[in-house]
Amino acid sequence: MKTYKIFYVLWACWVVVGCSKSEDGGTLNGESPPDSPGTKADYTLLLQKEGILTSILLNAETEAITVNPTESPFPNITFPELTYTDGHLLGLYQKKTLCEGRIMTYDFKEDQSQEMEIFMDLEDCNLTANAIARSEDTFYVAYQLEITSKETAYFVRILDLNSDESEFTDIELDKKPVQMVMASNRLFILTLDEEITDEYALSVMDTNTKLLIHEMDLGFDVRRIFKTPEKDIIISYDELHTTLDSATMSFKYTQYDEGTEPNFMESDFEYFDDSGKMYYEMLSGSNSMYPFIPAVYDFKASLGVLYAFENFLTETQRDFEFEIESTSLVSYDEKNGLILVGYKKNSGDDKGGLLRIKPIPNPEFIDNLDLEGVPFQIFVE
Repeated sequence: MKTYKIFYVLWACWVVVGCSKSEDGGTLNGESPPDSPGTKADYTLLLQKEGILTSILLNAETEAITVNPTESPFPNITFPELTYTDGHLLGLYQKKTLCEGRIMTYDFKEDQSQEMEIFMDLEDCNLTANAIARSEDTFYVAYQLEITSKETAYFVRILDLNSDESEFTDIELDKKPVQMVMASNRLFILTLDEEITDEYALSVMDTNTKLLIHEMDLGFDVRRIFKTPEKDIIISYDELHTTLDSATMSFKYTQYDEGTEPNFMESDFEYFDDSGKMYYEMLSGSNSMYPFIPAVYDFKASLGVLYAFENFLTETQRDFEFEIESTSLVSYDEKNGLILVGYKKNSGDDKGGLLRIKPIPNPEFIDNLDLEGVPFQIFVE
């Protein structure tokens, strides 16, 4: 018999439509955050515009943000099919033909990029890359190869980024790879059995030996996996999430009460601050008229806060001044203690903006920057 620990999630209700408001707005853990130090911070903001991924540099302090006229070292590229971030490391995959692809890596700490052609060894193929992951010196591409109309093979290709000869190793899988996460010198591969059960599983590869060392069944309706700063793997469902220790493989379940679902399974990216709180764009449901809104979730306290636009911007600001359509990214400026919210404008033409707001217990709109492009990802230094 297995015994599971169940942790119920409560929402801090400062910005949740329909929740009662406390005088100070509420906090994630009952404590007020420290005053903002007001230190200068540098942002590298990636933008999506007309099928191109580009970037700009921004200089920010507590009360002001400006565009840095210096040209960003990040190159303009065709918008990628797959993206993976891990701290200051970025990995991208672009499909060139049915049998060819290109990977690009970028280190925002060192401002160094690298490109590599892959799948050049395959001929007359119908190939689809499903997921990517990267570490400091290794890139992983999970892909499927159509052998016949009724037979499909699945692999993870491992590429050495330090090699000048594009050396690689292919590891075969028995189910379709959906997503991958790196933690504790292990590659966690979310797979789906499309042929028989329609159930998900998690395969674990030792990155030193390149051997599959563990597999666990996850059942139906897994939404996504991601990694916390403690290197736990979060396996998210609509009604709960599983926290898996990447080193010991021990796990616990966190079950949500109805109406308290944090809905972080819809977010493509997440950012964790130094205290472990996660910043992400959340499917709003009945909490807002906007499809996605900023949210913050504290895994340690099992508490979250929703920042619905209606609660910190006026109708005039939302509809006419900023023309907000939906949230496109959420992050955090640790130096200045501000939440960063990228959004798409409803005026079309791939226009967007970047809002900065103070978090609870003293929430406040700080400023907005209009942008020629939709914010995609941001890196803060």
